[in-house]
Amino acid sequence: MRRSLFWVVLVSSIPLIAQPRVLHFTRTSGFDHGTRAVSYAMFQSIATDLGVVVDDDATSDPFSDPATLAQYAVIIFSNTSGNAILDAQQRTHFEQWVANGGRVLGIHAASDTYRHSTANGNNTGTWDFFPELIGASVQEAPNHVDGTPTYTMQRVGAHPATYNVPDQWVKAEEYYYWENGYFAELNTPMLIVEETVGPNGQVNSYDAPRPMSWYRTPGSSRVVYTALGHAQENYTSDLIFRAHLRDALGWLLEGVTSVAERFAPRPSLFPNPVDDLLTISLDTGSLHHRLTVRDATGRAVLQQRVARIPMQLDVRMLAPGSYSIGVEGHVTTPFLVVR
Repeated sequence: MRRSLFWVVLVSSIPLIAQPRVLHFTRTSGFDHGTRAVSYAMFQSIATDLGVVVDDDATSDPFSDPATLAQYAVIIFSNTSGNAILDAQQRTHFEQWVANGGRVLGIHAASDTYRHSTANGNNTGTWDFFPELIGASVQEAPNHVDGTPTYTMQRVGAHPATYNVPDQWVKAEEYYYWENGYFAELNTPMLIVEETVGPNGQVNSYDAPRPMSWYRTPGSSRVVYTALGHAQENYTSDLIFRAHLRDALGWLLEGVTSVAERFAPRPSLFPNPVDDLLTISLDTGSLHHRLTVRDATGRAVLQQRVARIPMQLDVRMLAPGSYSIGVEGHVTTPFLVVR
């Protein structure tokens, strides 16, 4: 009887493990990209995939209380900008949070937030800790290519954040320049864009192939930054961009959550991008699967039951663009149709 009573007390004393929390932070004191609502909606959807909670903030209030900040495993700086989004005390709290192992995901204009003192242009040197954490400050005059032209990015190395990114990703984007800004030596590139053409219509030295996504592991922290994410369409209809950010967040959460989604079996697609025949393989299971192809809006454009995988899927009936393929019981994988 004593053993039974002791066991009851022991079990009842085990604390419940709360869902990990992520802070989606979007305050600006510089250029405002107008993406906070669509970015938050995308991360709410990603949170469902990963089994976490995402809180939205554009005020910086959570940074005022270390106890509040400590609730968050990851802070997303989604198109933040300028050098006046945190006061001195809030910056100190953030630095301590990072020192304690807090993890950061920076998107696009996060590299135009608290510009480094060695970078050219205005408003530099207010808080070098932040650009040194993120890994860059975009150069000024010019900041980026003209408009959002289409170029090809190549994957570099192997990292979970690019697991679902094609080896060659053809994407329209406002590609940033780093040469006369600040770029940290310890950044580990994941995506590199090909040579671009500058706003002056010429290929300048800063148009050379350059990183667009990278990761860092300072101390006990982890950081992922991507220069992608300029336009709202990234967050609403680019399935590869979503997968890149989902997998980056999954990697940042590694060790603070039991998220199993990233390790679930998923289809292997080749080639990707594809123009005619897509080979679909699975590491586990080969018989009787339901296959669904969805376009960038999430609409199912093809559904069929297949008797065996590996198989080849004829995609010549699909218009060029971004799609995802789902095999019943497996994680969806994005792919590009190009011609």
